[in-house]
Amino acid sequence: MTLTILETPAEGLTLASLDALREQLAGEPGGQNNDPALSEYLAQATALVQSTLGRPVLAGLYRQTLRVGDGERRLSLALTASPVVEIVTVTQDGFTLDPGPEGWECAGWSGLLYPSRLQGGWWWPGRYRVTYRGGWIVPGMKDDQGNALATTVPADIRAATLSTARALFYTAQRGDPLLRSESEQGVGASSWATPDSTLGGLPPDAAAILARYAQAGLS
Repeated sequence: MTLTILETPAEGLTLASLDALREQLAGEPGGQNNDPALSEYLAQATALVQSTLGRPVLAGLYRQTLRVGDGERRLSLALTASPVVEIVTVTQDGFTLDPGPEGWECAGWSGLLYPSRLQGGWWWPGRYRVTYRGGWIVPGMKDDQGNALATTVPADIRAATLSTARALFYTAQRGDPLLRSESEQGVGASSWATPDSTLGGLPPDAAAILARYAQAGLS
């Protein structure tokens, strides 16, 4: 299986917004008027989340090549960049397949693409190339007219990204590898967990969220 990104998302896009990270760091001196550093933490956090999930996560146009071996047949083809938004074309050994009047059936969240009735209900031996749009719409993405698109990133993925970005921020600010909490008079308490190398560089709460995606077979 090979995956090619035909339209790369704009640089600097992340799974959570800079405003959201600023809000969570309200009251932290290093978290104010420091957008370049915060943006870098978000970029690193997004990369860690994507690496942990093991697939592209930002919305884009992808082409994936899959092979069904001789003597095999499959009920579905697994597309990597999910959720799948649109199937553009499907070819088998260089020939474009007809989806029929009903179009292609694809389970958007899992990325499973099913053959049309014209294929007899199975994917038969051959080399398939699927061009499709998939991935989450993240803060800052716009349509062809330049209008902002509503984000489709799940709330728990945003939370995992922000938790990781906060952990990177606090590690840089305090350099303490342990879970800590502190309280300042008139401010209240704050707590943080720094990245754990045994968890792929994620703080424990973020790792737990992403583990649920892996257990559900969605990574």
